[in-house]
Amino acid sequence: MFSIIICSISPERLSNLSQNIHDTIGVEYELIGIDNRTKKWPIAKVYNEGARQARYPYLFFVHEDVKFHTKDWGQVILEKLQEPDCGAIGFAGSKVKLKAYSGWGTIPDWAHVFMFQGGKEKTYLGVGNVFLEQPFAEVITLDGLGLFVRKNVWEQYPFDEKLLKGFHCYDLDFSLQLAATRKYRNYVCCTPKVLIEHFSLGNYNAAWAHDTIRMHRQKWNAFLPLKVESLSLSTHTLARIEEKYFHKFVRKLIANKHPERSAVLREFLAYPFSWKHLAHSIGCLWAYCFK
Repeated sequence: MFSIIICSISPERLSNLSQNIHDTIGVEYELIGIDNRTKKWPIAKVYNEGARQARYPYLFFVHEDVKFHTKDWGQVILEKLQEPDCGAIGFAGSKVKLKAYSGWGTIPDWAHVFMFQGGKEKTYLGVGNVFLEQPFAEVITLDGLGLFVRKNVWEQYPFDEKLLKGFHCYDLDFSLQLAATRKYRNYVCCTPKVLIEHFSLGNYNAAWAHDTIRMHRQKWNAFLPLKVESLSLSTHTLARIEEKYFHKFVRKLIANKHPERSAVLREFLAYPFSWKHLAHSIGCLWAYCFK
């Protein structure tokens, strides 16, 4: 049923995950582990290559630093994937993707999350906007720790390995491709029947910022913002939120002396006028010039 595709850099982690999947999935599967220690391919290329090798009609792209804590989760996911308009399914995502530079999730009120998250000392259960009556919550964007999709959907919208040359933004771009069609709906799995643990936190470093800027400019700015149809947002509210999170992104670039901070700051200064934006602009200019 499932072809499980893993970009591996740790034989030990791959072995542990393989055993965990064998013990818990509950349906027929194959595992395609691609050793990327010497290839050093972009993750988009690894995932596309794995999908081309897949023998089954349902794909699961997953990090090797995860563990399932429930049994027979494969059947639960399978039933949802069989819906004709189902796009991708993950474990964390957002109902809105702003035009402002950002990752998959920006605002807690719009985020759906249901998974164990490992930290430096303790593992916590991350739960956001999860309801008993809603085992699958519709979203626009998904985090890439685990992505389920039908193979025929991936064939129409593969990972963009020409644009994405590293290990960031592949998940955001992939889920946006599906959501933008309006033919497919992405979902976060919010049922306790499927409970996954992710052992590491995301790495929002300079490379992530570079790839995020590049992806927005070259591919998505003309189509954003995107939101699920069921969410009502006024133009004024959306503009206010866009400005707020664009400001946060700019301040981080300035604080970290990112090479693209000047260009992005110019974009921010050209944002439509408001008194709040004027105050933010003055603060950004001060930080850029004197810190």
